[in-house]
Amino acid sequence: MIHEDKTILVTASAKRLGKFIITDLVEAGWSIALHYNKSKKLAEETAEELVKIGGKVNLYQADLAKKSGIEKLIKNIEVNESLWVGLINNAGYFNYDNSNNFNFDDLYNHMSVNFTAPAILTQALANYTIKMQKQKKNTQGFVINILDAKIFGLNPDYYTYTLSKQAMYGLTKMSALSYSSCLRVNGIAPGITLLAPGQDQKAFKKSHKQNLLKASSTVEEITSTIQLIIKSRSMTGHVTLLDGGAHLAPPRKDVGL
Repeated sequence: MIHEDKTILVTASAKRLGKFIITDLVEAGWSIALHYNKSKKLAEETAEELVKIGGKVNLYQADLAKKSGIEKLIKNIEVNESLWVGLINNAGYFNYDNSNNFNFDDLYNHMSVNFTAPAILTQALANYTIKMQKQKKNTQGFVINILDAKIFGLNPDYYTYTLSKQAMYGLTKMSALSYSSCLRVNGIAPGITLLAPGQDQKAFKKSHKQNLLKASSTVEEITSTIQLIIKSRSMTGHVTLLDGGAHLAPPRKDVGL
């Protein structure tokens, strides 16, 4: 299916989960705004791969921890894309701390990337969509927030990261309610999906088997859920949990530790 140059912005999509997401979207006919921060070479390589299979991909560099970076990204998207219709907030800051040792920078960086930037980008897409509605070019946009199943089965590890994802969960509900005239806003909360930096395959498999279903989310499940959300025009304010049942019997400490 070709979507007539309708563009989806996917943050942090040069590598890892973001790359899988945009590859699946390109194969479904969407134009992609590929955002990256420091991974310029990987972003260029990913874009080149997708162009070779017929994709339309534009690159956008921005530091989402900075106001100026977010504002630059929004301006460039609105100027360069034919019709901006979707936003997938995939970028994430993830650093270990706990309630005793976290500091201002930990809290600031987690909240900036995982909550503030998605909130501002969602507002920007809502304003853009309203403007397009007046021109009869578009009727409804969509936002998908990539959350974390951890917030539905809490433990005290990764303290400020968890706080930021809880804030993002609140954003999903509030923005779905507030922007209902122009946007559908939903979320996906995966469990462990890809190897964490420094994690070996043995530890990865062990963490999966700690869930009730002895398995966690896969890339294919996440991309399929994204496609379901995009196509389900009655769905908004909903978060799909993909964690193998871990939230029903959460561990006392993070499974990655």
